[in-house]
Amino acid sequence: MKKILLGAVAAILAAAPALASSTTITFVRDDGTTFVGVFDSNGTASINGAPAEAYTWDETGKQLCATSGLCVTFEQVGDTVGFSSRYTTNQGNAGTATITARSE
Repeated sequence: MKKILLGAVAAILAAAPALASSTTITFVRDDGTTFVGVFDSNGTASINGAPAEAYTWDETGKQLCATSGLCVTFEQVGDTVGFSSRYTTNQGNAGTATITARSE
């Protein structure tokens, strides 16, 4: 679950140089499970307060991958608070990710 969220968050935050110092994204799976991810501009993210994990972002493919192997593909990409997108993961999960906060 943690891996899935990290991927989704990173994908939504993808415009790295233009991103805030951190972006908070709430992920809601189709089954109702909710995760909160904080993505830092240094390329690490923490889900539900767990230790940070590195991630990479493929802007062309709209795909975020965590070093743990979880990859999240987004339908759309945005960087403003309130932006939402559907996502799917390489582990068979899907849901909606919404940017809920940004800090400088």
